[in-house]
Amino acid sequence: MSPNTNLLDPMLIPRCGGPPHELFDMWRRTDPVHWNPPSEDYESPMPGASVSRGFWVLTRYQDVVEVSRDQDLFSSHEGGPIIWDLEPPQLAMQRANIMGMQPATHMAVKKLVMPPFAPRELEALQPEIDAVAREIVDSVAAKGNCEFAFDVAAKLPVYTFCKLLGVPDRLRETVFTLGNQAADTENPARADRANSAPLALFAIAGELAEEKRQNPDGSMLSRLVHGEVDGEKLDEAVLQMFVVALSIAGHETTRSTAVHFVRLMNEHPDQYDLLRQDVDRHLPNAIEEVLRHSPPVVKFRRTAMADTVIGETEISKGDKVYLSYPAANRDPAMFDDPHRFDITRSNANRHLAFGSGPHFCLGARLARYQLRALLKEVVTRLPDIRPDGETTMLKSIWFNAVVGMPVAFTPAH
Repeated sequence: MSPNTNLLDPMLIPRCGGPPHELFDMWRRTDPVHWNPPSEDYESPMPGASVSRGFWVLTRYQDVVEVSRDQDLFSSHEGGPIIWDLEPPQLAMQRANIMGMQPATHMAVKKLVMPPFAPRELEALQPEIDAVAREIVDSVAAKGNCEFAFDVAAKLPVYTFCKLLGVPDRLRETVFTLGNQAADTENPARADRANSAPLALFAIAGELAEEKRQNPDGSMLSRLVHGEVDGEKLDEAVLQMFVVALSIAGHETTRSTAVHFVRLMNEHPDQYDLLRQDVDRHLPNAIEEVLRHSPPVVKFRRTAMADTVIGETEISKGDKVYLSYPAANRDPAMFDDPHRFDITRSNANRHLAFGSGPHFCLGARLARYQLRALLKEVVTRLPDIRPDGETTMLKSIWFNAVVGMPVAFTPAH
């Protein structure tokens, strides 16, 4: 692979079958803070967005962690958290996103929505998560085959995030469909649908927010509607972007991790045999190793707020910095033999699949609860599950996501 390969190629991940680790290894050894120029071939599918400027790509674990933690020097608000260069209206929406707020506002909003993610709240929800996981596997177990990504992996996170967000059952499938469409921005055949999906979600957010104003219910959206920051109610754009963000992140990452789990266990049968010998013992760390080995989110962006240095590379004020989570998760300075898939890896949970610093994923604990519940059902009831047909990856510069994986297994009851 050429050292000049451009990360703005939306076919790069599908073509490589995942993030381009050969490229990341090369950069980490010789050019760990790598300049990625704009691509003449890349056209942003979103109106008001482009990649007119290049960006610095971080491939070392410690660099990603240090930049993530320093919001004063490396802002997720200044240019937004995504790599695109945005026109003012689009930038305003990204700044309304919880991932792109000013640090003080971010912390205040985070406090409003954190209670449902607290350990005690999630423990109370655990029996319901377990029951839904059983129902999902029940729905396919007797068939002997299914499309795993959406028949199995997607259903539990959708159910759970809708419940926590306060989305009524009548809108669950609509929000799920629109969230998937909003994530599929890099497919020209679906660009119109991807661009219209956030607008449809904004309308749903407005409808739901009004319902919560009239009938508070303790859900995350209700807390946002009735909460205040610095004595003022939150702007409507914040409510809208919160619904959009959770409609994508609330299921995209958990679904993809479950799919990668089945794929990796099939590719590494020795690890799967070890897991099955003692599922309760090995499953939690196996999930961490899947997240380390194949993180579903490829990157986020920061903007340098002053001239600075990362490693030995000079960074200018206003430069964009690309945090590569797949590269960081394969850094040999942190993980021994990093390309090896090892469910007993002692520091697997040091991965950066959920980010680092102030913007560490709000739903990380919930995602782990869901994955343990669903994958225990899959491993114990469909033990010979295996890919059975072509696996389809999302065409994306954002996600390492599988959107189609037919599987076969011995029918069970």
